[in-house]
Order: sequence, then structure tokens, then C-alpha cells
Amino acid sequence: MCAAFPPNSHGRADFAHTLAAMEPTTNSLSRAEIGVAGERAAAQYLADRGYTVMERNLRIGDDEADIVAMAPGGAVAIVEVKTRRGPWNPEERVDAVKQGNLVRLAATLLERPEFHDRMFQFDVVAVSVETDGTLTVLHWPHAFDAGGTPW
Repeated sequence: MCAAFPPNSHGRADFAHTLAAMEPTTNSLSRAEIGVAGERAAAQYLADRGYTVMERNLRIGDDEADIVAMAPGGAVAIVEVKTRRGPWNPEERVDAVKQGNLVRLAATLLERPEFHDRMFQFDVVAVSVETDGTLTVLHWPHAFDAGGTPW
């Protein structure tokens, strides 16, 4: 069962970016290209809000985080980015299995000296790609905790 995320503190559509520089229409972009564009937009969105992106597409064993960033409050944000064409419900895309994988990845990062005394948070960024190439970014900071419970 998927958990609903808390309301977005920044509003429903607080960031828009266009894919025009990449390609005039999103209809011809592959699913992988849409995903890359979404991750770029998410990284820029987070940077614009004071996050420092440390790593992208970090893979440890079978677990992967789309973005690992230092949040403005000093916590390490493990960020899952979901990108889709048109309207959709991102909370349905980050299920308990994915949340568990991200928690396991965070536990592995805690073993690294640079992360020993850090707090972790789990964020979700949803990117919707409209037919005109506009990207709408929604961010749920602290979308769930290490037990998978939505905040």
C-alpha cells in the first residue's frame, strides 16, 4: 500500500521549466530522456531552495538514490525523483519497497565517516512533463521516515 505524502509546503506548482533547449516536443523523448530531464529539473529546484547536491544516481549494491543532497538545515536528504508525462499521483509511485531501499541506502551511508553525525531525511520530488514541454516540480521534504511512515 502506498502512503500519501503530506501537503507540499511550497504550493502545488511553484516551479516550471521548459525542455525547449533539449527538444521542441516531449512526444519524441524516450522514457529515459524524460527521466534525465526530470532529475535535472529536480536537482535545480533543490539547489534553488538551498540544498547542496552531493551526488546523483548514487548506487550502493541494489539500492539507488536519484539525488543525495545536504538540506538547508544540515540533514542529508535522500531524494527520490519521479517523472511522468501529464497529470499523475506521485505518492502512488514511491511504495514501501522503494522506501525500504532508500532507508537501507541511508543506513549504508551512515557507515561513511562524513555522514556519521548527520541526520537523514527522505524527500520525494515529482516532475510532471506537459505536452508543451513545461516541467512542473512538486517537492515533499520529509515525505516519509525510516519506518516508512509519512510525516
